[in-house]
Amino acid sequence: MIKNVTPSTPLPPLKVAKGHWLLKNIPSMSKNILNHFYDNEQKLGKTYENPVPFVRIIATSEPDFMRYVLQQNHRNYKKGRSYDVLKLILGNGLVTSNGKFWQKQRRLAQPAFHKKHLEDMFNVMGQTALDYFNKLETKRGTEIDIAREMMEVTAKIALKALFSDNSEEDMNAVYESMTDAQRYVSDLLNNPLARFTFKLNGRKKRFKKDLAVLDEVVLNSIAKRRKDTQKYPDLLQMMMDATYEDSNDQMNDQQLRDEMITMFSAGHETSANALAWTLHILAERPDVVAKMREEIKAVCGDQLPTFQELRQLTYVRQVIDEGMRLYPPVWGVSRTAIKDDEYRGVKIAKDDVVFCLIYNAHRREDLYENAETFDPERFTPEKVKEMPKMSYLPFGGGPRFCIGNMFALMEMQLILTGLLQRFDFELVKDQNIDLEALVTLRPRYGIKMNLT
Repeated sequence: MIKNVTPSTPLPPLKVAKGHWLLKNIPSMSKNILNHFYDNEQKLGKTYENPVPFVRIIATSEPDFMRYVLQQNHRNYKKGRSYDVLKLILGNGLVTSNGKFWQKQRRLAQPAFHKKHLEDMFNVMGQTALDYFNKLETKRGTEIDIAREMMEVTAKIALKALFSDNSEEDMNAVYESMTDAQRYVSDLLNNPLARFTFKLNGRKKRFKKDLAVLDEVVLNSIAKRRKDTQKYPDLLQMMMDATYEDSNDQMNDQQLRDEMITMFSAGHETSANALAWTLHILAERPDVVAKMREEIKAVCGDQLPTFQELRQLTYVRQVIDEGMRLYPPVWGVSRTAIKDDEYRGVKIAKDDVVFCLIYNAHRREDLYENAETFDPERFTPEKVKEMPKMSYLPFGGGPRFCIGNMFALMEMQLILTGLLQRFDFELVKDQNIDLEALVTLRPRYGIKMNLT
């Protein structure tokens, strides 16, 4: 038994989410997994059991419990079955790997996200964003899907940061194939029984084709780069040049492939969804937009901000932080116990899963006053210091905190600033805007807006 390092006050006996006599909670989770966990929390408490066939899941939105699993006793918890499914796309990259191998990869990748490299990538990011805004000008006066637009611009930025020398055609192929492949994996995660029907209806075959496209583009890029004597200012070059501390070896082609696909997947979809949801909110909050524009004008006028000016856009950053509170890109993370454990009297057996419900935690009234209300003032520096630890987790928590969080934040500040400098957005009336909890939290039907 691993020693408990949390307060000794025991939790009350956990209530159990009752489901189907055989399939347990699979039918409800498959129908709407986000609502399933949110509604059950309202009925059963902040920590409860959520049985599924062959697995005991403990669902929690308690910051202290999440902190225990993700940080204080993280060595006893690994990324389990759900991440094994993600490996179908990502391979053994930073998001899916465990243990000593993950530690080696993390140390190898960390320097690529230091300030100097971020500043270099920001310059590429700025030109890519400017090209996108000029293209968006041609759609002024029309109806657009802002969710799809944000996916496009963040994908272009991520691909440019990863593979600066790739063609537009290759980039589009990666984007389309990744989108389809992620939907396949998300459906598998929400319904493990789907793997049987996917063999029959052809989805597994289509998934393999998408994967083949991804592999071809990425592995060709790596092969081409290995023959090239020129050095490129992108993440692929940095990862190819990096060496392991213990052996001085470099990553092989397969590991480079896994890390590049992982960084693309994590590096554009989270930012795109956070931006889409934030713009959805801003379309109905002209007071907040006016305050943002006042700050933007004072800091950088009608030009895109420089790397140094980003720090001065404090209110823009607060708006982004509050948008990610209400709509966290990663809505929950799970960990599987390696050995038997205990948290405040709750027995956690080997192979039990603890599901940390980030979406639920961000909307708790006992953690955030008027939690359903959009209020950027929650994220002033003074108030951030008062927040309970692990109550705000848009990029996860503990040692596996997202390595690209600063890249994502500067990308979101840049894009949001550029959009507000040039465009107005009005929500199209009578549309169905619904949450879809895939690997990330997406708008199920997009978000339609009139662009002016």
